[in-house]
Amino acid sequence: MPAPIRISPEEGELAELARLCEESPDPETRSRYQMVLLAAQSKTAYEIAPMVLRSPDTVQRVLRRYLDGGTDAVPRKSPPGGQRVVTPE
Repeated sequence: MPAPIRISPEEGELAELARLCEESPDPETRSRYQMVLLAAQSKTAYEIAPMVLRSPDTVQRVLRRYLDGGTDAVPRKSPPGGQRVVTPE
């Protein structure tokens, strides 16, 4: 089992995370902000994973992104390439 990832945001940053979580229209992004908020409450990735219905690996990836890039790194990134086009058959 990997070492727990420690998250300790500043007080203002906690409020910003909570605001972003509440205001996000994307459910996946809300879930990711919840992961960071739960980690700030000293929960491990293995404790968070069943709460947000994701694997511990996914939780750890999100937490590492947060540590590396802050709140801007948390939302899910769009896949590369253009929009999918459905053609009539």
